Amino acid sequence: MTTRAVIVGAGGLGGPIALSLARSAELVIVDHDVVEMSNLHRQLQFTAADLGQPKAVRLAAAVTARGGTARGITAAWTPEAAEELGGDCDLIIDASDDPATKFGVADWAVANGRLYVIAAALRHGGNVFAGVPGVACYRCLFEDPVDAPTCADAGVLGPVVGAIGGVAAGMALGLLAGDRTYAGALLAFDDLRTVPEPRVVRFAPRPDCPACRRAPISPLAAPPVRVAEGP
Repeated sequence: MTTRAVIVGAGGLGGPIALSLARSAELVIVDHDVVEMSNLHRQLQFTAADLGQPKAVRLAAAVTARGGTARGITAAWTPEAAEELGGDCDLIIDASDDPATKFGVADWAVANGRLYVIAAALRHGGNVFAGVPGVACYRCLFEDPVDAPTCADAGVLGPVVGAIGGVAAGMALGLLAGDRTYAGALLAFDDLRTVPEPRVVRFAPRPDCPACRRAPISPLAAPPVRVAEGP
């Protein structure tokens, strides 16, 4: 059976994630943006020849050139388009630079009982959240989107997106293989220049979480399940 994964965001995080998953899943890559000169220092899947071209299409071509299967869709991820963009996927990964999109992806995954990974990077660090049905979700921890600086506003060290993207890809592959070690946990990398190990943040489901209340497999329906500690 073919494994299908959707990656939302084809930039600094989406690039390494897509290339890492190229041989493990059939990919749909969603991004509304085009390649700009300012992207090239951290989005290594692109070159000057890609300037002005849709990121999703060019990243899909890079995956295909490496022997994978990928389709690029030049569009924004929205609640209205979510079913069409991700309806048949086994796993969805958010690699965008927009808090509202991250919550939208996580909420859709929870409501549809899908595996999901949410990745973020800014300045010198970042975080990765691994979601599976039946455990505390992304909204249990962060509750609602907030106004926050983006990479365009605050910048990000080029190697950081590669490192965080690699962790997100590894987490995704683990979830697809049935590894639930970090299910419902956030791996926070505070400053990769000084400390390479993450803080592992584990938390209980939030009793009033609206996403969990709508989930087909809700952590609120039974006592919280203890998540196995990592090695």
